Amino acid sequence: MRAILVLLLLVASVLPVSAAGPAEPVVIGVVYNLTGAMASLDAPGYEGMKLAVARINKRGGVLGRPVVLEVRDAGSDVERCRDAAGELAGLKVAAVAGLNDSDYALVAGEAVTKKRVPFLAAGATLPTLPRMLGPYYFMTCFGDDAQGKALAKFALRRQGVDSMLVLTDRDLTFTTALSGYFIKGFTTRGGAVAARLGFSSGQAPPGLAEAARSCAAAGTCKGVFVSGSPEDAQPLVKAVRAAGFAGPVFSGDGFDTPLLSGVADQAGPGIFFSTHVSYDSPRRQVREFVEAWTAAYGSAPASGFAALGYDTVGLIADAVRRAKTSDPQAVRRALAATRAYPGVTGDIGYPEALCPPLKPVAVMRFQGGKRAFEAEVLP
Repeated sequence: MRAILVLLLLVASVLPVSAAGPAEPVVIGVVYNLTGAMASLDAPGYEGMKLAVARINKRGGVLGRPVVLEVRDAGSDVERCRDAAGELAGLKVAAVAGLNDSDYALVAGEAVTKKRVPFLAAGATLPTLPRMLGPYYFMTCFGDDAQGKALAKFALRRQGVDSMLVLTDRDLTFTTALSGYFIKGFTTRGGAVAARLGFSSGQAPPGLAEAARSCAAAGTCKGVFVSGSPEDAQPLVKAVRAAGFAGPVFSGDGFDTPLLSGVADQAGPGIFFSTHVSYDSPRRQVREFVEAWTAAYGSAPASGFAALGYDTVGLIADAVRRAKTSDPQAVRRALAATRAYPGVTGDIGYPEALCPPLKPVAVMRFQGGKRAFEAEVLP
């Protein structure tokens, strides 16, 4: 009997252990507007996240664990967004991430951070959100203050446009904030604002034709700055051209949308917009991303938001790796300690608590139906 027991113990010691099963995944909650009016803005970001997960898992995952996305579609509805984000935060997730509009990121961020789970806004650029929502809220993107200043510098110094007609969608936090930062940056650098017109989403700015005629006759507006959302990009450019204004048009990352292709014949001397990365950049991270994206999807990335989604997953995976756990509070501490994560959209870090990362702003020109890199501007 003793001999049999010894033999059994020896056999057991060399048999592979399989009872443990597969490694528990690292789960990232994702909320995006994949349908509805904001889908053209958010869908590329989700595709970027999926690409990041595929590449991370191909390399063995994080801490030997696969990364998976738990996804909710907010349907371009603010209340649905709040509910979806809160539901995700109640699951066993390392963090919740997504969204490229500040109004949606605000409600999602509130729902997530109150449960002491990190929320990473992929492309929502309102720079005050981290201070409003506290230490569990992070931004992958730069802030509207950065792109507003960068656009002001670009218009004045690179394009010689020293007077501007400003059109602002009054219904969105993002658009009103961006206009404010642009006007401040433009006027403090010597530019003049000839007129300001507000409008509501989906409507042409009232008084646009009269304002365009007036400032054109006086020579007091060499350009038009438009602060609008993606679905308004095409109709706003058409309205500006119909009003008789033939000069350059400037805008923020809300114009970084495939919907702009509908005004190819009305771009005139150029539509210039700020965004988060130029895919023409020779940086290694950009080249690798574009190659991986093209191999996966068969075309070039649709917008800079694609890279922001990709970087957001990379930031979370990096934080989990450094924290050596997917516990949300440990992940939050690791995120806060991030200083120079080498993202596609630039080095990302949080040396100043409750602030957006400091990154250069890419300015693109849309002309002749094509978008092309124009400049990289430090705010």
